[in-house]
Amino acid sequence: MKTTIYSLGGLRVASDFPLSGLQVCRNETAARCEVVIRCAPIPEGVASAFRDGQSSATWSEVLLDFPGVARFLLRAGAEILIDLAPSSDDDEVRAYLLGAVFGALCHQRGVTPLHASAIDVADGCVAFVGASGAGKSTLVAALARRGHAVISDDECFLQLDTGGDVQAWPGISRIWLWDDSRTALGFGGPGVKRELRGYTKYFVPVRSPRNPTQSRPLRRVYQLHHVPNGVTEVTRLRGTDAVEALMQNVYPADLAARLGYPSHVFMVCTAVARDVPVFRLSRPWDFAALDQCTELLETHLREML
Repeated sequence: MKTTIYSLGGLRVASDFPLSGLQVCRNETAARCEVVIRCAPIPEGVASAFRDGQSSATWSEVLLDFPGVARFLLRAGAEILIDLAPSSDDDEVRAYLLGAVFGALCHQRGVTPLHASAIDVADGCVAFVGASGAGKSTLVAALARRGHAVISDDECFLQLDTGGDVQAWPGISRIWLWDDSRTALGFGGPGVKRELRGYTKYFVPVRSPRNPTQSRPLRRVYQLHHVPNGVTEVTRLRGTDAVEALMQNVYPADLAARLGYPSHVFMVCTAVARDVPVFRLSRPWDFAALDQCTELLETHLREML
């Protein structure tokens, strides 16, 4: 298979498995890459498996097993082996690889993946956290329709720089939308494709952000909170409430603790809560209220930045 060099989470990745949606590095060589991804058989019993994400593992080797899709062996944050299932679908393999699998690799490398979507602002970026179904992708898709550049969807990669400041790295150049959100926002046409088998969820391409291979300072975090028939409002979270809002959204869920990295994750989340304002964005889960929510959010960003 042909090897292509990509950029994801601040890492140069050489892969013989196609990674559509990632930034391609045209002038790089595999020798300069921090991570290698390749398709290869994984011997039985090579490591304890996280079967559907559940089991034990060592720091140096993690085996993630998704039956009917693939097994993924992660070695010391530098290599991912993909052992494809006979009936595997490339799009489904790619979804797991660029989601939970790459998230686990980031933990091995000391990068903290946050279950978040993010947009660019003038002097950095803003992240939106929340559990699955909280509306992160729908909100950033609505913001994209209003001209905001999306730098990541579903997974945002955080790292402390040499000065202790929190930096975020761009992720995948697409938005993951359920069919009702896609229809309500009017996303269709070329490039929109259904992703996982059995799910009515679609990948919607977006234009690449500025400096797609460079980190930017994290300036704000908004935790999405659903209030049925409630009022859209923004409130500040401080101290342990802010740290907890971040810790609850470290991705993949519980994996950092299983791999023995809770102290590093806590250090990063504490640094974010200390230096970056964290807010709760409460709003009704109603497409009719989406415009009001985005307008309030844009006003809040203008006032705070």
